[in-house]
Amino acid sequence: MSPDGLAIIDGKTRLTWREFDAHIDAAAAWLATNGAGSGSCVALLAPASADAIAVLHAIARIGAVAAPLGTGLTAAELAAAAAMIEPGLVVCGPGLEAAATALGRPVLSLVDLEAGRTYLDHPLRAPTGLDAATGLDAATGLDAPATIVLTSGTTSQPRAVVLSAGALAASASSWSSALPIPNGWLLTLGLGHVAGLGVVWRAALAGVPLVILDRPRPQEIVAALSAAPFPSHVSVVPPQLLRLLDATGDAPPPETVRAILLGGGPIRPALVSRAIEAGWPVVPTYGLSEAGSGVTALPTADAAAHADTAGRPLPGVSIRISDPDDDGIGEILVQTPARFSGYLGDSIATASAITVDDWLRTGDMGRMDRDGRLAVLDRRTDRIVRGGENISPMEVEAVLLAHPAVAEVAIVARRDRVWGQVPVAAIVLRPDVDDPGDDALSAHCRTRLAGFKVPAAFFRVDALPKTPGGKVRRAELRSELDPGAESAAVDTISGRHEIARPGGVRLAYQTVGDGPIPMLLLHGALSTAGQLGRLARALAASGALTVHVIDRRGSGRSRLADPAPVQVATHVDDLGALLDAEACPAAILCGMSFGGVVALEFAARLPERALAVVAWEPPYGPLADPETQEAFARVAAATERAHRTGGAPAAAETFLRGVGGDGAWDRLTDRAQAFLADEGDGAYVDAGLLGLDPSRLGSIRVPTTILTGDASKPFYRPIAKALVEQIPGARLVGLPALAHAASITDPAPLADAVIAALVAAGVIEPGLRELERPSLESRP
Repeated sequence: MSPDGLAIIDGKTRLTWREFDAHIDAAAAWLATNGAGSGSCVALLAPASADAIAVLHAIARIGAVAAPLGTGLTAAELAAAAAMIEPGLVVCGPGLEAAATALGRPVLSLVDLEAGRTYLDHPLRAPTGLDAATGLDAATGLDAPATIVLTSGTTSQPRAVVLSAGALAASASSWSSALPIPNGWLLTLGLGHVAGLGVVWRAALAGVPLVILDRPRPQEIVAALSAAPFPSHVSVVPPQLLRLLDATGDAPPPETVRAILLGGGPIRPALVSRAIEAGWPVVPTYGLSEAGSGVTALPTADAAAHADTAGRPLPGVSIRISDPDDDGIGEILVQTPARFSGYLGDSIATASAITVDDWLRTGDMGRMDRDGRLAVLDRRTDRIVRGGENISPMEVEAVLLAHPAVAEVAIVARRDRVWGQVPVAAIVLRPDVDDPGDDALSAHCRTRLAGFKVPAAFFRVDALPKTPGGKVRRAELRSELDPGAESAAVDTISGRHEIARPGGVRLAYQTVGDGPIPMLLLHGALSTAGQLGRLARALAASGALTVHVIDRRGSGRSRLADPAPVQVATHVDDLGALLDAEACPAAILCGMSFGGVVALEFAARLPERALAVVAWEPPYGPLADPETQEAFARVAAATERAHRTGGAPAAAETFLRGVGGDGAWDRLTDRAQAFLADEGDGAYVDAGLLGLDPSRLGSIRVPTTILTGDASKPFYRPIAKALVEQIPGARLVGLPALAHAASITDPAPLADAVIAALVAAGVIEPGLRELERPSLESRP
């Protein structure tokens, strides 16, 4: 490595090793001037940047201990972390000053370091970069603590994993021996993540450039891999790899890419196989913070044939299976020179993590094949790993138990196609308190927990399954809440039903309310029955309705083994079968978006079984103007192509960008994108609007109301007007301030409008509940 070779690339900032070494010296002096020194703890609350990496190296250089904190932690979580690690100093990134100050420790901002940065013309202090990374040039030595990494265990509080300078060096050395020689590392993970720190250490050991991304989205990752100095190595978690493949359409990466490390959570063999087939040099791994990061790796050459394993132990690492059963399954034990020094302030937990013969317990179950490859069969019994982030069930349970409506709660993992696992909550409500609803419970959690810890679904149960000793039977609960479907759950455990259809298709639906009049509530192409839970409850609260909310083909729990575009006649037949199963001669049809299209077609094709129709912004394409029809056709073709090449996630993103514009997808949170990505089959099934017959609309003889919102895309209103012109006696109702997603995001006014329309049509009696009804604006 030359002192004038590149060390750091951070946007427009490009530092040579000589310049970066000087920057580390300046940062070390800055820290020392402000009280940091040998053995002291310095917390770092900052996203990855050239300055943040320099501070990490500087902390090691002065013999202090670095404690990187995740920037996504809430104020309460940060306070708990600070109380545990007791830093003498907090260094924060731009915009995080307030969060750092709230910890009650002296605070330094990286903004000040940047402003005072100067480069000194002196010889490079660390010819390999290793000393700066691990503190080996400090007088404290190899066994001294160097880094503290927070990791959630099975207790209600995170644990602080202490890693020594020697452990960091051993981990970096093992990886360097196991991987192709790098010419640069791309950093896509946060510094609060042990894998992100591992990338920093490995780049330093190899003396190669570290490329930092401000926003590691798929397009930015591909662009960074394709630009000089062409980093050859990158470490990602499964959701990142999935998005990379979807974004590139399974195109191969640049030829300069040599290793894509994959870890940080459960890895689906199908994802590995897909990546290998696309030409991505994926290296599946397994590891844990207590072992300094990874302990096994599956070389790309073996990945195609052994995608269900995590590979063999890294050089210097040993693995064995403790007390294997008849199938060879037992707890995974590890011996590694990168083993942690212990849990800070918790000698009991430290002792319990080590066997009597000095092996590290992982708490994970696995088995070894005859060639020494490790298959990880389950994560720790209670711990949930969502996209590489560890979640303690007890931590989330403690937050939910603080809600006045919750009597008991258990958090378990549910399998998820994008994130690997997501937390879901089974709750027992207090008998004297009204159900606050999912949104209120979610908001309660978000004020106290990082977003990735918030449950993806809330299930109401009468009682939690328990042992005679009173412990929750989590395995039993997991099997009930995650029977194998990798989909978003519906609103409650009770009230679920299924109907069997020809071809082995099973359609799921839930029932809400016990009113005398049945209603079928249908959703859009990128939503599920579960998302309409609030709307269903609001409609059932009228006292007039029993609402059946169905997951149409390709969505929610109505998955299709072989998704394909579906004729609208099939949807109509399915609804007829549902009514038969419920012994209902006829029902009100209430449809949201594409569900509104199906509702109208049902009323036209099976008029004797429809009592009334209320449709919210149905995209009935054949009645649109030629330009809109052409746009719909393009969206359908693009969605089908995306599903064929990239599966459900690609189809979902393509569909939403097509109907709502790029911003409709880009503005979504990661959680929302993950949910919608899992509903891409539904978009593929619906996007073609197959089999619509506008000539039948004139035969609809039941009261029909078309609802639109003035905050929606402008093409809905002309389609609605055309429908009213086609359907005898139909009404068009405009609702102020509502957007197309109102059935999910703002259901209360929409529910009032539906009830008001049915009252005005004489389908249900007025006065069943007090309503603030919008005026019905009838238009020709």
